[in-house]
Amino acid sequence: MKIPFYKPPITLREYIEVFKTLKSGWLTTGVKNKEFTRLISKYLSVNEENLKLVSSCTAGLHLLFDAFELKNSKILIPSVTFISPVEMAILSQAKPIIVDIEEEYLTISVSDCEKKIDKNTKAIIPTYYGGNPYDIDNVLNFSKNYNLIVIEDAAHGFGTEYKGIKIGNTAKIGVDASVFSFYATKTLQTGEGGLISSHNAYIMDKISKTYLHGMDKEAWKRYHQNTPFYDITEIGFKYNFPDILASIGIAQIKNFEYYQKKREKIWKTYQYLLKDIEGIKLPKIRQNSKHSYHLFVIRLNLEMWKIDRNKFISLLSEKGIGTSVHFTPVYRFSKYKSLLNLKISDFPISEKVFNEIVSLPIYPDLSSKQLEYICESIKKIWKEFRK
Repeated sequence: MKIPFYKPPITLREYIEVFKTLKSGWLTTGVKNKEFTRLISKYLSVNEENLKLVSSCTAGLHLLFDAFELKNSKILIPSVTFISPVEMAILSQAKPIIVDIEEEYLTISVSDCEKKIDKNTKAIIPTYYGGNPYDIDNVLNFSKNYNLIVIEDAAHGFGTEYKGIKIGNTAKIGVDASVFSFYATKTLQTGEGGLISSHNAYIMDKISKTYLHGMDKEAWKRYHQNTPFYDITEIGFKYNFPDILASIGIAQIKNFEYYQKKREKIWKTYQYLLKDIEGIKLPKIRQNSKHSYHLFVIRLNLEMWKIDRNKFISLLSEKGIGTSVHFTPVYRFSKYKSLLNLKISDFPISEKVFNEIVSLPIYPDLSSKQLEYICESIKKIWKEFRK
């Protein structure tokens, strides 16, 4: 049996939406972008003007770092994350300060932030690891004490809720901004793409210009209002989100709740079928939260195994099971290790966790037969290689 780590749910609805856009003759940012924004607005219970679709979560972070004027400041970023916030901090001429994580939920450690913050620190970028909230109350109290801007890296967080509030409703959560990813493996996917959400009118007004070269009129308005001229009011980027991708998103979000129920069922099945393996620690959902079920990350209790994590992954691969590791910590990358003067010894929890974690397949099209095969394969490996 061959089971990929991820397979996006594509139905006839996606084909129809994309075909309609192709037939319209307008493929770049236009009416489909606005329709997708409206559907997301309805789902998140936020105003459309508080949202901006962009080309990626990475682009969204760059735009926010620019809009909040973080140049020459320090930004607190967890060590176990995708590299995007670190890259965008540097490209924004800010200095990323890498901090350790908390062991239970693998999200940013406030206690380590306390050790590394100084007067030049201006922002913090907490992540929703795998779809689980970070310690929101604690991070917000910490940020308030030090007057920090809170920009949530919610790449894994579309569908996550905290205390009944959907992530992305920044006013109710109490953060300055959230950024989502619509990359092909995410809970809501358009192949590529992202979304900025913020109730800060000044920030969103600036981003509405800087996301597309600083123009005061988008191409759709220029062509359809027959007004070819425009002004450049900001130094900007090319981070717009085209209608061809919005078409996929329109189809996806209409099935989103259905897909989420399937993800939740897979999550619970994993929990049930793997609960008796002593050598594996299963993921937990933070209290008062609803998980997005983006990732299902197990951790090996290495003291109970004759093999390491990499061999475990290799054995699953031999059985046709795709896996991944989320993530290689920032301090392990040669470029950032030297550039930021990072030492493995400064991140004891991250390093311990990194050597234990394995992400298992979790997606709507994963069948019960495939799920049972994955769990039976893990049980067989445990039986053969336990100490």
